[in-house]
Formats: sequence, structure tokens, C-alpha cells
Amino acid sequence: MGFRKKNKAPEIDLVAEFMKLPASDNTMFLSSPSSISEVIEEICNEWSIGTKNSPEQIISQEWNKIVGTKLSSRCAPEKLSSNGTLYLRAANGPVKQELSFIKKKIISRISRLDGCTFVKDIKIT
Repeated sequence: MGFRKKNKAPEIDLVAEFMKLPASDNTMFLSSPSSISEVIEEICNEWSIGTKNSPEQIISQEWNKIVGTKLSSRCAPEKLSSNGTLYLRAANGPVKQELSFIKKKIISRISRLDGCTFVKDIKIT
């Protein structure tokens, strides 16, 4: 990632000797830099970024099933905090009230989704 390791070149020892520096015990050195796109691609592959859906994506994709088609057009998930609180945006007061009535059902349905078991609370705005 970033810099690639290669075998040590003999020039390093020559420069060290010329500058009266101790010879390096390290048999590796860093080569020229990689392009930023190569580094980003390596990081994405290493951390599986872009291959798995985040909890936010899963909730958004399943939103119709979670709240039903009637409500899903009048509200939407807005943000999911690290402490397990899901923030919802509601179109108006009656929708907020309806969501508050089925809050436990929403949490239950979300917690059954893969990777979303940590959702423990809902705040409606």
C-alpha cells in the first residue's frame, strides 16, 4: 500500500559508507510511490469497502418493508448514529404521530436485518 518494498540496492551501502553512516541492517527499502488510485483500490479491497452494504444502505433498501408502502412515501431514514439511534424525517405531524405509535415494531423489524442489530432507538424529526 502506498510504497512497495523491494530488495535493498547496493547504492545504499555506498552512500552510507561515503557519509560515514552505519550500514543499514534493514534489507528492505521503500520504492517509488504508487498512484493514488492504486492506493485507494488496495485499501478498498483490504477493508471490503464497496462490497458490503452499510446498515444505512440496508435500512434504506428495506424501508418499504419496514414501515409499509403507505408510510414509506411520507417518511425516510435520515441518519444512523453510532450509539444505535436511527433518525427519521417525517412529512408532517400526523406522520410523526403514526411513526411514534409503531416505533417498537420498526425497531424490531430493523433489528432482524443483517448488520442492523445495534439499532435500539428512533428519533423522529
